[in-house]
Amino acid sequence: MRKQILVLALVVLLVGVVSADYVGTIENIDGINISDFVAGSVVTANFSFDYLDGYGNKQYPHILRMNITSENQIEYPVWKGDFELGGFVRKYTWFGLYHEDIVLECSEENPLTINHPLGLNVLEVPNGTFYCYNTTSEAIDNLNKHDEVYLTIRSHPALWPGQYNLVANVYYLNDTRVPFVNITNKGLFEKYYRENDNVLIRATINDASGIAQKWSVVTINGEEVFDLTYDRFNNGEYYFSKNTPVDINESDYELFVFAEDEFGNVGNDSVALRVDRTGPVIELVSLIGGAYDEILPIKFNVTDNKSGVDNGSVVCRLREIKEGFGICPETGGVVNGESCVTTPWISLSLNSMNGLFELDLNTTYYGITNISDGRYWLDAKASDVLNNEVSWIA
Repeated sequence: MRKQILVLALVVLLVGVVSADYVGTIENIDGINISDFVAGSVVTANFSFDYLDGYGNKQYPHILRMNITSENQIEYPVWKGDFELGGFVRKYTWFGLYHEDIVLECSEENPLTINHPLGLNVLEVPNGTFYCYNTTSEAIDNLNKHDEVYLTIRSHPALWPGQYNLVANVYYLNDTRVPFVNITNKGLFEKYYRENDNVLIRATINDASGIAQKWSVVTINGEEVFDLTYDRFNNGEYYFSKNTPVDINESDYELFVFAEDEFGNVGNDSVALRVDRTGPVIELVSLIGGAYDEILPIKFNVTDNKSGVDNGSVVCRLREIKEGFGICPETGGVVNGESCVTTPWISLSLNSMNGLFELDLNTTYYGITNISDGRYWLDAKASDVLNNEVSWIA
């Protein structure tokens, strides 16, 4: 068989897979041991390298890109299947006393999908290109100076003899995973808000890369209603707050906290912001049995399906109706020389058995001496727990 000699030269570079703004250089490239070999055999190569301390993104998972080209690319280009690559990275610890070998998976599949701890990268792999990586071990996530790379290179038995160049690039994979945002005080939003109420939201934000910006907005049907102001970072939480607008409508809104990392990945968490601007519903059940023994029974059904009734706010009063004049003033007094009765506001109590607000009004106690012969106007009012008040007039 004719001996087919391959001569491989090695160059090591360090760049970002899709980043165009990488700054940093490789220094002190160490040697590579590749001997001439017969096509179809396997040869081992190794190399290590230094890089500047300040090069960017070195905290992200690293991969190796190997480009093999023929010096006669026009007539004898490198095709997929011409070479097979494998190998490992040897990482030293404890000042070089110990080491760990991280097995590399080398692939020339196109397109190549690499799912690593920071997300998913899909790479175009042209002919003659291999990517070598390991996504199951954290050890290769932070490639260090002087970590040694060992490659095994096998060529196809029918490979055309000649000079082939091998260029090794050390890449970092990009972060495609969105920041994890978690609103920590969602329980606070089980209540309702009204206009000019202060809204305070706290959230944790975690991401493997740096956080470029964070913000919080209130929306409805995808439209922004108002934004919250970033206040501070305290005990691992980001604080945002603002008062609700004075003209905010009653509705259910969505309150978001967003975070964007340095790679443009945006994550969010949300909670419902419920606004209640309507007072309770007041219904008169009846003046059961009418007035008897100077006692006037009054019963109201008072409900509020949103923020809930303030039980202590349910009150009523009587205002005498005078012939030729009408309802007595709110303060009562003398009208046309005659006494005109208006009672003070009187609290009703919630009957837990039937859910009604009840009052047995003692007309004598409230100084209504002519109730048996007169006509009276019944007023009532109640508020919800947000102090939205409603009045009822019989």
